[in-house]
Amino acid sequence: MAESRTDPTGDEPTNQSYNYRHFSPEYYDFRSFDGPEPGDDAPNFEAITLEGETVEFSDFRGSWVVLETGSITCPITDSKVHVMDELQKQFEDVMFILLYTREAHPGEHFEAHDSLEAKLERARTFAAEYDVERTVLVDDVEGTAHRKYGGMPNSVHIVNPDGVVVMRGDWNNVWTVTEVLKNRDENRIYEREIYRGSPVFFTQKKGATRVLANAGPQAVWDFIRNAPALALMHLKKEFRSKQSKR
Repeated sequence: MAESRTDPTGDEPTNQSYNYRHFSPEYYDFRSFDGPEPGDDAPNFEAITLEGETVEFSDFRGSWVVLETGSITCPITDSKVHVMDELQKQFEDVMFILLYTREAHPGEHFEAHDSLEAKLERARTFAAEYDVERTVLVDDVEGTAHRKYGGMPNSVHIVNPDGVVVMRGDWNNVWTVTEVLKNRDENRIYEREIYRGSPVFFTQKKGATRVLANAGPQAVWDFIRNAPALALMHLKKEFRSKQSKR
């Protein structure tokens, strides 16, 4: 069950802090991320296919799996959709899964989810509009699977056939994913990528603007209002990342 929290915008309190109605950095812990570390067993979870069937992540054990998180209101997801689809064609023996999570930047057109049915329909809209070729699984309304894997908007985990996380990126770095899949060493554990370059909304403003505008004016305003805090967080993260490599 989601904990109770007052909406940071000053709106009425909500019991769905996971499915926030207004984006704010306070819903993300950019200092320490939960979820499995490289070398840990991949947490199992249940999810729904776009056809409405229930599956478990453990069903895919025995294959290499790339698990990415995303939503239709996430600009970073937007920038990776077709690139990841092309990567799937390059590695046809690898299972690519996009786990549909909460809305990263909810707005009037794409509001926060209030039911599994609404979330499933949103995921279907996402898959249709982007012509997604990978397997799309839908998390429950409470975000059980998403929370188990750290809760970031566009993270990526690579799991080997034994069910061990060999690589984790808190942001999906397609270059790293490609390199790991080229090597495909079941016994190699890669260093966790906490930060890798600037987020897409600072480097591809046109795409980010389109995604936020599609979500609705509220999503645009929430992002603008929080942009200075987000920029500072990412600059600090980049600095810490560079310091740790010295």
